[in-house]
Amino acid sequence: MKKLLKVIAFFPIAAITFFLSIQFFINYSYSKGSPGIVRQNVSPFKQIPLAFASIPKVTFEINTAYATEDSRPLVINKYFLRYNSPMRGLGEYIVKTADTHKVDPYLVIAIAQQESNLGKLMPENCHNAWGWGIHSAGTLCFDSWQEGIKTFITGLADKYYAYGLYTPEEIMTKYNPISPDGAWAKGVTHFLEDLESGDFI
Repeated sequence: MKKLLKVIAFFPIAAITFFLSIQFFINYSYSKGSPGIVRQNVSPFKQIPLAFASIPKVTFEINTAYATEDSRPLVINKYFLRYNSPMRGLGEYIVKTADTHKVDPYLVIAIAQQESNLGKLMPENCHNAWGWGIHSAGTLCFDSWQEGIKTFITGLADKYYAYGLYTPEEIMTKYNPISPDGAWAKGVTHFLEDLESGDFI
């Protein structure tokens, strides 16, 4: 009879002992740690917000600013620097002047690239990178880049945009109508795409 009682009592005692051992092991592991055990304290998502600190940084400054209009002066100045233009540093002035006259500043740069390699192929100290006002009597020159930029942008707005000529193809019909096979418009379009995409980097 005693043996039977011992056998009957063994199972619940063993179960209770096993349960208490597991609880002690879990509590010890989370609170103090144990050799060979990886301890990780997990906080409920609703109580503690998670912060992801390993977001990759964009190293090139143009890419970080591309989403805003403020990136345009930066892009233009990088473009000038890339091609060693004498207009370096005038990106902000070009953008402000172009915005005042509702002209695309990238188009201003693309035409300058097509006409004079951004001001490198023109009469000395002429400050006319766009071939603006060039005729049989000579080349129209300006006292400064600011004067040349303002004059060209104003003329583009008044003589082209005002008449619905916006694209390189449309502008070419008046600006350079004898361009063979539309080469002028193709060149301007190519430079526009470089500026808009950043492929010149």
